[in-house]
Amino acid sequence: MKITKILFTLTGWLLVVPVVLAQPAQQNAPKATPQNAQASTAPKTPARVRTKLDGFELSPQSGKSANQVGGASRDLGTPRLFAPNSGKAYSTHPVFYWGTADSGEKVTFRLRSVNGQVIYETATTSDHLGYPADAPALTPGNNYTWTIVPENDMLGGAPQPVTVSIVGGSERDAIDEALKTSPGSADVFVQHRVWYDAVSSYANTLSHSPGDQHALAGRATLYDQLPVTHELADADWAMVH
Repeated sequence: MKITKILFTLTGWLLVVPVVLAQPAQQNAPKATPQNAQASTAPKTPARVRTKLDGFELSPQSGKSANQVGGASRDLGTPRLFAPNSGKAYSTHPVFYWGTADSGEKVTFRLRSVNGQVIYETATTSDHLGYPADAPALTPGNNYTWTIVPENDMLGGAPQPVTVSIVGGSERDAIDEALKTSPGSADVFVQHRVWYDAVSSYANTLSHSPGDQHALAGRATLYDQLPVTHELADADWAMVH
């Protein structure tokens, strides 16, 4: 705005009166912008879709076990076995995954035959174990149970063992045929509901390409199938964009 002065006389007196004049609008003045307007639109994370895939859990247990319940409700310190109560493996040297309260906690991995005989055990501070080539062979068509035993079991002890079934027969033949065109593909194992090999295939891909979106989304969907791995699913999905 501009202020000017007008001189005029009134009964012999000379008065100076300030007058405010409106200033014309500037053509280049910025226009008002709504508070919620943004200069650019940030990329959005895809909406989370939880897909139910029946068949990974072959024999769900009634009630709750240390392996079934989520993080807040499980016994304090009890490890979690990241696997179905009864699930399938194609490889005769599957990879087993678990979680402990403290990273690097020393545990004993123990695998038994269905009649309770210990077939293999070893101590480790890792959170997974690939069944060694020099360990007693696992036979297609047979079932085994496994668990991990914490070195310090004062806070909860070992979780209930879970069953791993090594795929055999015609189902194994069908997987063999599918793998000829898609070697090592997690999609083949997901289609046949083979938990252990699906998880290890995704893990192998992500070890080489941590940002692989297909593998992250696929593993998140896989982890969504079990209550014990829901937290892992959330962690994978957080990296999908």
